[in-house]
Amino acid sequence: MAAEVTPARVGLLIDYLNTEGRFDDTILPSLQLVADDYLQRGILDRPVEFVVRAVQGLPNGSFRAVRDAFHELLAEDALVIFGPWVSENGVALRPYVENAAEVPIITMGASESMLGEWVFGLPAGSMEEEPIIMATVAAFDGCRTVGLAFEDSLIGREYLRTARFACEQAGLTITAEVAVPHVEADKRKAMATLAADKPDALMHVGFGLGLIGMNEALEAIGWMPRRYTTTAFEFAATSDWWCHQLAGWTGLDQYDERNLVAREFLDRFEARHGRRPEYFFPIYCYDVGRLMMTALAAARPLSGPAVKEALERIKMLPAASGAPGTRLRFGKFIRHGWMGSEFLVARRVLPDGSRSVLHATIEGLIDPPDPV
Repeated sequence: MAAEVTPARVGLLIDYLNTEGRFDDTILPSLQLVADDYLQRGILDRPVEFVVRAVQGLPNGSFRAVRDAFHELLAEDALVIFGPWVSENGVALRPYVENAAEVPIITMGASESMLGEWVFGLPAGSMEEEPIIMATVAAFDGCRTVGLAFEDSLIGREYLRTARFACEQAGLTITAEVAVPHVEADKRKAMATLAADKPDALMHVGFGLGLIGMNEALEAIGWMPRRYTTTAFEFAATSDWWCHQLAGWTGLDQYDERNLVAREFLDRFEARHGRRPEYFFPIYCYDVGRLMMTALAAARPLSGPAVKEALERIKMLPAASGAPGTRLRFGKFIRHGWMGSEFLVARRVLPDGSRSVLHATIEGLIDPPDPV
């Protein structure tokens, strides 16, 4: 009688939980769909087991919880880890991952400061690239002056540096800069400072919690300009409450309904689960899942170091995220996984906060913008 095959273990280091202490309920179904598909097609020769550690890291929690979760996943014999998600946790975790030198991690954090020999980035954006796209789209919309609100955090200040350069390159004049807390707080004074010079637009850069109450503050002072933000915009897809917080905003996202890879994945997800989650995160998890399963299948022997080397060999994998034509790849000295100028698109939440629509990419407007 043949011995039972031990599943390949994949760690999930989830470092951001909602107010109810939960994480997105499409993550595991999306990853499992990929694992089952690879096993059924014979690409994987053993089942996959997902080991989850969900903690509240920075900005609302602590880094120590993230560090401890990483070491627990190592002890659980994970061969590759998806996470952390937040840049502040990723930057702080990097030396622990590098010193352990046991398993690769794939992070969705945007800071390039966290990348290394064992840290691969598939960022839901990038602090170096997002401001360039955001400023370009604002210029497409006819803006020439902007007021800049940055979250007073590691993430916000990294964005601030690149946003200054991006605005200059796009021909936008920054009329004022103001720091806002990277947690929920009253924004009226900060918004009044930016409104003083009546710029064409307001830009926000940061993780996203600084956006809470910003529309309310703008309404209170009677100033509602065009509003732009980074991939913090993706909070709009997580709840109706967030969608209304971002009503009227244009921001960066990775869901493009024109992408056939995404549509085919959603067809399969709907067939299995009876729902169709048409937003960035399940599609992003599908991309991460295929990277991890491809590396597990190609690793010889099946060990953390071999999985790292297998990740480096992945090239030209069609992505479900981003505009049609986006692809995935890593390499020996390549730790940023997206290929293509439109791996991020700009979407706009309608003024009533009911839904978001595709607005533009760095290559141009997709539809004429509606009046603000």
